[in-house]
Amino acid sequence: MITDLSSLAEWKTRAAAQPQGRTVLDLEADSLHRHQEKLCLIQYGDAHGVDIIDPLAIEDLRLFVMWMKEADVWMHGADYDMSLLLRAFGVLPHMILDTQIAARLLGHRKFGLAALVEHFYDVKLSKKNQKANWGQRPIPADMQEYAQGDVKYMLDMADRLVAQLQETGRYEWFLESCEENMRHGRERFAAGAQDPWRIKGSGKLTRRGLAALRTLWTWRDREAAQQDRPAFMICSNDDLLRWSFSLQEFRPVYPAAHFYSHRASRFRKAVDSFQLMDEDDYPELPKRERHVSDPNFESRLEHWTAKRNAIAEQLNLENMVIASRSELESIANNEERGFSKLMNWQKALLIN
Repeated sequence: MITDLSSLAEWKTRAAAQPQGRTVLDLEADSLHRHQEKLCLIQYGDAHGVDIIDPLAIEDLRLFVMWMKEADVWMHGADYDMSLLLRAFGVLPHMILDTQIAARLLGHRKFGLAALVEHFYDVKLSKKNQKANWGQRPIPADMQEYAQGDVKYMLDMADRLVAQLQETGRYEWFLESCEENMRHGRERFAAGAQDPWRIKGSGKLTRRGLAALRTLWTWRDREAAQQDRPAFMICSNDDLLRWSFSLQEFRPVYPAAHFYSHRASRFRKAVDSFQLMDEDDYPELPKRERHVSDPNFESRLEHWTAKRNAIAEQLNLENMVIASRSELESIANNEERGFSKLMNWQKALLIN
């Protein structure tokens, strides 16, 4: 455990001496236990072993940030961890090499870290502390052991995955996919910081529905902040969407049965405030690519879908790895614009 600045300085000397792409990072947060999640643990691994950096004990983490900005590191399924790093430090590592991306490009259908560790090493990682409160101090020994387990297999696993990627001619696909994943990670974080209430599923709402969602999301956030609890413990995103669709269609909504009286009262007040809102104050709809009415659109989409599926079957990959449904729709709508949004390796497969 690294819990003071002098130990962190010793760690940085060691970490900076490692070759690029020969270090591993994993993170733990307290998102299941607090309203505003925070970074609680940084697990670092290299050829010499595993260190655990305690960001709650070390006030000044500039040495870690300086190293990270220059480092090419391995992580697994880094989407959530990217948001943690951006929120905590405003930056990402120079390059994130993601073992989950590598596994998917090699055709693994079970690509979670535990599944890959079991596949390569016949070891079952414990899931006991997946939902633990990583903000507690001191950290129990079994939780420290769990945290180390998330990184100690990663470098060897990375070597195996890279060897297979190179054998199959997919290593360049992997590098481009990692770069694209980091770009998407930055975009998602920026969008979430600007309009965090635009949750998954909100794209089907009208402006009126979006106004309802924004109002109810704000109500839920205040309730969660008041009790310092995660927002999902107040109500789910599915609840917010269900209520928003009802209000969009001028149907009544009612507080959840488990709400105590004061929370139910504040819910009703939030709904009333939405009903009094001027239409000019409704949120704007997200900008989408226009689909001009075209009788041949469906046949083109069917053509590109069939071609994508045939390529995926030939390469033993999931269809989505080659191109998503939305990407195929974009191509069917306008090939030049649609292909411009794909990575080079995706274009090469679909065009040839």
